[in-house]
Amino acid sequence: MSKPIILVIGSLNTDLITRTSRIPAPGETLTSHSFDTGSGGKGANQAVACARLSRRRDAVDHGDVLVRMAGAVGDDIFGHDLLEGLKRDGVDTNGVEVKKGEKTGVSTIIVEEQTGENRILFSPNANYTLKPEDFTSLQQPLPDVIVLQLEIPLDTVLQVLKTACEKGVHVIFNPAPAIPLPDEAYRCITHLIVNESEAAILSGETSGQAFQPGVVQRIADHFRSLGVQNIIVTLGSKGVFYSGSPGKYGDIPAEKAKVVDTTAAGDTFVGAYAVEVARHVGKGGEFDVADTVKLANRAAAKTVERRGAQAAIPWMNELST
Repeated sequence: MSKPIILVIGSLNTDLITRTSRIPAPGETLTSHSFDTGSGGKGANQAVACARLSRRRDAVDHGDVLVRMAGAVGDDIFGHDLLEGLKRDGVDTNGVEVKKGEKTGVSTIIVEEQTGENRILFSPNANYTLKPEDFTSLQQPLPDVIVLQLEIPLDTVLQVLKTACEKGVHVIFNPAPAIPLPDEAYRCITHLIVNESEAAILSGETSGQAFQPGVVQRIADHFRSLGVQNIIVTLGSKGVFYSGSPGKYGDIPAEKAKVVDTTAAGDTFVGAYAVEVARHVGKGGEFDVADTVKLANRAAAKTVERRGAQAAIPWMNELST
């Protein structure tokens, strides 16, 4: 039996990470605690999470899910390093273009060490060279699952959704950084994974309302009315709300963790979730959204206890420890 295929279409960035005791006020200069570089981009992070969470660290070539990445990097040292890192983790990078004359995407990340919270500035660069016409068809064999974010142009994302819909491919959509989407896009989304602020932006609710009891359920119902089959809203320390088949919804508590850095927590959650969806598509039967969320929660909790983005993402065998 062939292995299920996940195709991640999205951004690849180099992260420039500064750690500080606090965020400086306007006009203020602070001396930071440390500076580092790392591999990132929501697309690349989610591809790494899919790869690592479908194989053991000591058996990279023997995962039970094939993970492909599609995107673009610049013809520079950042881009070449990103591709080598993905390959080491078991990701097929044949769909990543190296763009002559372009710079690789960069994310400038400030991490507040006391809380582990981060603030990110994203410079798309080569990521924004991906065009809708690049995705009017899909590479054969067709993927079982496509994972998408919003760090590539919106027109390109909408074309991917349209093509996936036509081919009957499951789509996991993590719309970050969030912007409002046309209503017709939602009918092509099988699984929508958002945090509170993203849920508020996409649904038109105010951020303050999204924290109130009952509002998350209303937001999920709104997305379901537009055609989304499964809605996942991550709520930080308050856990995760899920809405699966009509009438099936619930709350999963957060996993206990000593928070060091939240940078890749959401991407790890998406990757773990995607692996379980791909396994389900391969085997058939009823998809258990609650059990999938619990596993994704556990993987994200491992991530926040470590520094960095891709460096913090756990392997499959680490979830049992």
